[in-house]
Amino acid sequence: MIVKKLNDVSGGGFPGARYNEKKIADGVATLMAMENVSEALRHNVETLHRFGLDASAEVERYMKENSKTYGNTKTTRFQFHVSASVKGRAMSPEELTDFARELMVGMGYARQPYFVYAHHDTGNNHVHILSTRIKPNGYAISDHQDRRRLNECANRILSPDIKKDIDRILCYDYETEGQFANIVKTHGYKIEKSLDGYRLFKCGGDAGNIAIGDILNRITRNSPNRKDRATQLRSIIRKYKSEIAEGKCQSVDNVKVSKGKKRKPVKAKLNTDIRKILDNHGKPLSEENCQRIQTLIDVLKTKFGIDISFQKDKDGRVRGYSVIDHAEKIAFDGSKVMKLSELIDFVIKPQRKPSPLDVYRDLFTVEVGKGSRGNYMLINVKDGPTYRKPISPRQYAWYNGVKDDEREDVGLTIAATMFSEEILTEYLMRYPIHNHQERIKGMAVVKHRNGNYCLHLALTDVYMPLIELTLEEESKFRSLHSDEQARQGFLMSIAMLHLTRKDAEAVKDRIKQNTQSKAGVRILPSRPQDYSQEISEIFTVNLANALSSLNVSSGSSGYKREHEVGNSSRYDDIDDRQSGTRLTM
Repeated sequence: MIVKKLNDVSGGGFPGARYNEKKIADGVATLMAMENVSEALRHNVETLHRFGLDASAEVERYMKENSKTYGNTKTTRFQFHVSASVKGRAMSPEELTDFARELMVGMGYARQPYFVYAHHDTGNNHVHILSTRIKPNGYAISDHQDRRRLNECANRILSPDIKKDIDRILCYDYETEGQFANIVKTHGYKIEKSLDGYRLFKCGGDAGNIAIGDILNRITRNSPNRKDRATQLRSIIRKYKSEIAEGKCQSVDNVKVSKGKKRKPVKAKLNTDIRKILDNHGKPLSEENCQRIQTLIDVLKTKFGIDISFQKDKDGRVRGYSVIDHAEKIAFDGSKVMKLSELIDFVIKPQRKPSPLDVYRDLFTVEVGKGSRGNYMLINVKDGPTYRKPISPRQYAWYNGVKDDEREDVGLTIAATMFSEEILTEYLMRYPIHNHQERIKGMAVVKHRNGNYCLHLALTDVYMPLIELTLEEESKFRSLHSDEQARQGFLMSIAMLHLTRKDAEAVKDRIKQNTQSKAGVRILPSRPQDYSQEISEIFTVNLANALSSLNVSSGSSGYKREHEVGNSSRYDDIDDRQSGTRLTM
């Protein structure tokens, strides 16, 4: 492991917030932990992240507000920014996050507000820790020899402990003894079956014994995560098989550094078991196909922490394979993910290129018409309500002025700008990212000074909105006077919808800011009816990207989807630099 403290920054700023949040927005980082922060900040940050948007302004503002100095404190080096990296996938992001928490305790930052970000834009798993040196009393935590103290603290945490390894192995989801043995091997142990279980060996020495009862008692059947994860792995493998076949992807480790410090491509070392695989006609695989399979294995291991190993029969021929997914801690029989014949087949199969507008097609249909009050647009939400709004003559002319095969796309584009808040609300109701019910401490219907009835909410984060009831809602509430449970359920539905709309408004505002920046305009028109075609198209794509992020981000981690980022910064090679603290595991 390599643990580094990044260079100190004067001026009282927190540039680490912008750096890490940009990684979040680019899809190559995940916020793993927010410790000792307010519930309001946690709610806002989680909402923005679910839509693939960065929260750098919120994080930096919060850190500055909690870095007030008093007395004789004159330092302006407020930021504490540390990275911890392991080779390849030796530790998962969750394990690195636990390490980060222990490191913060050891360095005296246990009660400070801090954030842990897991990055997955390199071949090495690594996390960044961002905190403030300023304590609540206004004094700074000493940074005297903190690089040496980081070294000592990390060494204490990572001292060899075989029992922890065994406990980690037993936490995997496996269905057979054979899958368990494969998990043990991928952790660097050799394994032999003994009379009462399995004996482990590491570095030539005895590493202990695991009782057969402990192994059998932890076998899982019909795990709910297994089927979904197998589908995800199948998609990942197919994607990289296609890229390898097209020559777009090479093994991450297929380079060497010469004496002149030049990186030269070299042929990946071939797993000898690959040569023992026969194709569908019973013939050995070609050299080119063997290299492609090896590249696929290397890429899955390096990018996603997925180990593939082959099983041979008594004649030495490969008849199957296994998959160990270290990200989700699940062992698979390879045939449950993808048949061996498909795994070794690199024939390119053309696929239809998806469109960002597909996310809208799955949610609603569009109708455009002209009535007595002017032009209008309807969106009919599938299994949901219908919304109607007026549109401008320019929008109406745009919709009717294109070819028939383009009209649906134009309608969806106009609808996305006109009904963005309704679309976001519908999505958040279908794919909730917060349990608003847990935030609500109490509800009461009160009469406002204007004579209308309102719903008063008491929330855990102190903010208490007053929601004015419509005449229809007031009438229904009164009709339920004899059923208190139904009354409370009705009020809860109104409260949940209100809080969801608030989240939708926040996300919509951020998407408008991104649209303004990308369109290069000083200010957006106040009404979406006045958006130009270019602005409408940019807004529609930004909203589609946010909805797509929400649709796939159910506990999303870096391993469930992988993005390529073309831009680099001075931090991108942080795990490859030689300076800093180098530790061994």
